[in-house]
Amino acid sequence: MTAAQPPKATLRTLAEIKTYLAESLQPIFYISRSATNLLGVDRAVGGFRYITLSDSWDGANPHSFSPTNVPKLEPRGNLNVVKWLLGNEQVQAYIRKHTPAGFTPQVVISMFDEAAERLCRELGYELIMPPVQLREHLDSKIVTTQIGNDAGAQSVPNILTTVASWDDLRSQADAAGLGAELVVQLPYGDSGRTTFFVSSEQDFDRVAGEISGTGSSAPTIKVMRRINHRSFAADAVITRAGTVVGPVLREVTGHPELTQYKGGWAGSELYPDVIPEDTRQRAVDLVQRFSDRLALEGYRGTLGIDLLVDTDTGEVYLGELNPRITGSASHSNLQGLSHSPGGHEAQSTLPMFAYHVLEYSGAEFTLDLEEIQAERSRALGHQTWSTLVIQHQRPATERTVVAPRTGRYRIGPGGALEFLSADIDWQEIAEPDEAFWFRSSGPGEIVAHGVDVGMLITRRRAQEEHYALTADTKQLIPSILAKYEGKRLPTIQLYWRAGLRRLRGE
Repeated sequence: MTAAQPPKATLRTLAEIKTYLAESLQPIFYISRSATNLLGVDRAVGGFRYITLSDSWDGANPHSFSPTNVPKLEPRGNLNVVKWLLGNEQVQAYIRKHTPAGFTPQVVISMFDEAAERLCRELGYELIMPPVQLREHLDSKIVTTQIGNDAGAQSVPNILTTVASWDDLRSQADAAGLGAELVVQLPYGDSGRTTFFVSSEQDFDRVAGEISGTGSSAPTIKVMRRINHRSFAADAVITRAGTVVGPVLREVTGHPELTQYKGGWAGSELYPDVIPEDTRQRAVDLVQRFSDRLALEGYRGTLGIDLLVDTDTGEVYLGELNPRITGSASHSNLQGLSHSPGGHEAQSTLPMFAYHVLEYSGAEFTLDLEEIQAERSRALGHQTWSTLVIQHQRPATERTVVAPRTGRYRIGPGGALEFLSADIDWQEIAEPDEAFWFRSSGPGEIVAHGVDVGMLITRRRAQEEHYALTADTKQLIPSILAKYEGKRLPTIQLYWRAGLRRLRGE
């Protein structure tokens, strides 16, 4: 198969770009455990479809597919799920069926490895994501910091070093003026698992095996001053015509009601005064500078950047780079849909991921970045949205028997949730007394403590000013979890599953 020809004329206006993407017949398949992060992209991009391990919509979404032959010992972990789906005969048949003559299937994946890249090539699919080797290189917090320094996108005051002992760490930190309270990060891994707060020798001793060593066994670490800060995030898309920067979002992290990992990410929120305008502009400028520098490394497409704002000085710092489709993409793909009195839908702005699709489309285009930012501000600047990624909280490993349906719910007294309709995505909810539940784990699936079961979206703020969950949010979490019923797996079955997974290398 060969790719279909892109338009001969250069796309020069947003209207032309929107029409081209909406009318495109190019098949694009998002392959993932769940469609959570790219919900709604199919509204703006013709030919965009979801292939997931289980059907979150119970057959209601005509643009989704889930195979029926998932084994009882289902694949676990994003990497294994993606490779299993790519190798599944039902998935391959679905892709063939929905690929018009003359087109090459394009595939979108968030988390993948070289084996998945190779499988896409063997199957004749075009994987429209930055290559694994480049992503792994850039994913290092050490490399991110170095590129940021080069781009004038500074991190919190830090040193990149190795340490052999507590005294060694303390000596280097003092020489750099980092203060008594330190934050130490390993090059790779989620912040909730590879970021350590070290203020005493006792703190150091607890994590010494991970952050210290001698000679070649010593990992390179990032040692930062601990600051009082607020955490934000922004997605961006690097294209040959410039970098499109998404909304600046306030992150929801570390709440034990949502995640078992200290500091672990669990959602985002957007509201009109989420960040002062002058600070927001400095944050956008930092993301723009950093992304433009990343383009020189050969990176194209979507990414996410974590930002830290020092509450004592107002300084905006580069946090981390996520060279992939991020959890914040759910917010970044908001379109700011409006509804006329007649009920007709008007699409106010493109979802961020549409620019990723445009970059890999082969079309020639120009972008007016100021116009894009202005349009996005008009569409979303007055709106309030919160996303909460909720994990299975019961300690026992269970097979789910009953799970709440994907769709719109009414919020009642005490956070009670009443099912209203099985909507496909969450941009239909309009009022603070409505919520949208997107189920990522459903009936028949096995869940353990810490496994994501879904995402709850509201038109309310999720956190107070100082990051505590609001009283409303604290009511909604147990309300949705109470709609799950599961049957505990017998101990012998747990050991059987664990043994087989060990044999499979999972």
